Amino acid sequence: MHVKSPEKNIESETLVTLETPLIQSGFMQTVEAGKNTVIWHSLFGKPKIISREMQEFLGIFSSPKTLRAIYDEYELSQDEIAYIQELIADHYLILDGFDERAFLAQKMRERERQITDGSLIKYLELIMSEVCNFRCTYCMHFNNLETSDRITNPHKLMDFNTAKKAVDGFLQILRKHKNNAAEINFGGGEPLLAWPVIRQVLEYCRLAYDNQFDFRFFINTNASLMTAEIARELKSHRVEVASSLDGTREGNDKVRLTKSGGGTFASIIKGFDTLAAQDYPLNGIAVTINECNFSDLNENIIDWAKARGMREVRIDIDVIGMVEIPLADIVAKLMRIRRYAHKSGIDVAGFWSRPAENLNDSTLEANVAFCGAVRGNSMCISPSGNIYGCGYSTTKLGSLDKIESFCAQGGAYHHFVKDHLTGAMNACKGCMIEGQCGGGCNITQEYARAMQTTKIDRMCDFWRQMTRTLLSEQLHENKF
Repeated sequence: MHVKSPEKNIESETLVTLETPLIQSGFMQTVEAGKNTVIWHSLFGKPKIISREMQEFLGIFSSPKTLRAIYDEYELSQDEIAYIQELIADHYLILDGFDERAFLAQKMRERERQITDGSLIKYLELIMSEVCNFRCTYCMHFNNLETSDRITNPHKLMDFNTAKKAVDGFLQILRKHKNNAAEINFGGGEPLLAWPVIRQVLEYCRLAYDNQFDFRFFINTNASLMTAEIARELKSHRVEVASSLDGTREGNDKVRLTKSGGGTFASIIKGFDTLAAQDYPLNGIAVTINECNFSDLNENIIDWAKARGMREVRIDIDVIGMVEIPLADIVAKLMRIRRYAHKSGIDVAGFWSRPAENLNDSTLEANVAFCGAVRGNSMCISPSGNIYGCGYSTTKLGSLDKIESFCAQGGAYHHFVKDHLTGAMNACKGCMIEGQCGGGCNITQEYARAMQTTKIDRMCDFWRQMTRTLLSEQLHENKF
């Protein structure tokens, strides 16, 4: 670093001058690979690639230094000066004594108005069914139901009146904020068990609201109940179909079972073929892995997806149910399959990639969270009319009968979202991805707490290991 020191003051949002003592933030995290390092702020994000030389330079600020002292000692180019300004603006270099947590808490308090005015609500999930014709061994929906009073609720299939009331209430919230982008998901259980009501909802939205809202419809189905008629209807309404297949036949049929314990591979593929026959093929699949089918997970699933023209394979790990498999083995296999898929133009992601993906959004500028539920974006309405943040959750946030006050100050939704804002979760404080992960998957945490298990620590270790590995890989691929 060589050039003359500047004569003018340098200012940023923290009002830094040449005489201001600065120190390196204690929240700066690093992952090194080759000659470069990626740094990020564990509260605020803003990742950057820096050279080892710049990393050593930042080390000078391990104790307070003024910019004038630095400029007197080093001859810096204008580009280097600008980069230092950027490091100050992004809180890698902070005022000596600056309380970053207090600053974050202030920003989060300012954001609370968005929670209580309803402007965060972006999409509606209709839990069409709380029953299923499958009984997958890992299913978080039924595992969570069995730890709550939802298991004994007599309303298992949504009726049209409940669905209509939910749609009307949701669209009223969007209209209040002049938002005409309406996203509605049909979930479950297995939603196709309530197919007649789904068809009614699609027709109702088209006839009653189509000129007022830009609808996007989604359905999460195991596809086993798919018929040509249903496929044609989904296509005509442009309903985006998401489905799962837990590996090739041997792996899938170890965990994705019928109620009687039989395999489901054949019935799932039949559903996929039915969609394809109507020129409405799936673009990708979701794969869930636990101890039973981990050994069967390999590149074959990528070859299978490629042969069917798919472009996405989501692989999610049942971390709670994989305690006997070393995390290093899980990370290594996921990364190996990810690299293999990349060569075929197939994207492989999962919840394990979420913290790394969130790095690019600063919590000071956006509502960063592990998922839309804890971000406050979703309303999931059960057949009985209860409202949850996630269709798999046991945390009731409201009821359809009182939907007009769902977002009210002091209500369950308000507290739920506020308690998941960056910096609010005590168990997460000090984590290297605190601001990017925010506690991880909330329903997994719910289940772990209900079962009084300590395995949640393993989940956190997994998110951290995957984030380090993904960042290191992206450094090698120069993808920042």
